[in-house]
Amino acid sequence: MSAPQNTIAIVFDFDDTLTDDSTTKLLESRGIDAVDFWRNKNNELVGAGWNPTLSYLKLLLDNVGAGKPLARLTNKDLRDFGKTLRFYKGIPKLFTDLEKIVKEHEVSNPSIEFYIVSGGLEEIILGSKIAKYFKNIWGCRFAEEQGVIKHITRAISFTEKTKYLFEINKGVNLMPLEPYAVNRYVDKDDRRIPFEHMIYLGDGLTDVPCFSLLNVSGGHGFGIFDPTKKGSPKKGWEQLVVPHRVHTLNSPRYGEHHDLGALLRTAVRGICLGMDVRTQTAVRG
Repeated sequence: MSAPQNTIAIVFDFDDTLTDDSTTKLLESRGIDAVDFWRNKNNELVGAGWNPTLSYLKLLLDNVGAGKPLARLTNKDLRDFGKTLRFYKGIPKLFTDLEKIVKEHEVSNPSIEFYIVSGGLEEIILGSKIAKYFKNIWGCRFAEEQGVIKHITRAISFTEKTKYLFEINKGVNLMPLEPYAVNRYVDKDDRRIPFEHMIYLGDGLTDVPCFSLLNVSGGHGFGIFDPTKKGSPKKGWEQLVVPHRVHTLNSPRYGEHHDLGALLRTAVRGICLGMDVRTQTAVRG
C-alpha cells in the first residue's frame, strides 16, 4: 500500500442539509415569488424536458438585467448574500468537535476533511461564514459578462454529484485543474480516501446517487428531513429509508446531544477505531 489512507471525508449537501434553501432565500430577498418560480415556472421547464438544475439556473438568468428583479447581479453579490445565511443548530461546532475526536486516535494518526457538493449556487456557499471549514466546495457557477452574471459554467445535478466523491476518493481535488483526471484508473490501495472512510449527508432525491455509491462501497449515508416542513418526513421515509439508501434519517440538528450530531460523532469514532485496528495489525504482521 503506497498511500496511508488515514483521512476521513465528511461530504455535505448544502440547501436543506446545513441551512434552509439558499436560492429560495435569494429570490425572496429580491422580491421574486419563490412558489411561482419553483412550482410553476421551473416545473413547466422540467416538464418540457429540461434538466432540473439547468432549468432553475436559466430562470435565474432570465431575471438578471436592467429593470428585472435580480438587476445587475454579480458573483460578488452572491457572495455577499451568502454572508446573511444562518445555519442549523450545532453548526459550526460540529466541525471542531469531529476534529478533536480524530486527534484522540494516535495509533493510526487519522485526519478529517469536510466538503460540500451542492446543486445550489457556489458563490453563495463561498460567501457564507462556514466556508472556511471546508477543503473544497462545489456548486453551480456563473461567468460574468460586462460585470453581470451571464453564462452557466458549472451545473451540478444528480449523478454529477458522484463525480466529486470520486475526486475526493482518488485525491484528484488536490491536483491542478484537469477536467478528465477523475476518469483515470487509480488502484484501490492508492486512492487517497477510501469510500469506507466517507460519510455523505443530504436531504432528497438529488442525493440518491451519492447515497447509492457509498452504500455499495462501504461508506455511510445520513438522510436529512425537516419535521416542521409539510411532506418532508413522508418524502424522507419513502425515498431514502424504505429503499435502504441511507443508514439513518434525522432532522438537521448537529449538536452533540442531538440525534444526528451524536450519530455523526459515533460514526467518526467508529471509522477511527477501524483505522487503529488495521494499523496495529499491520505492525504485528
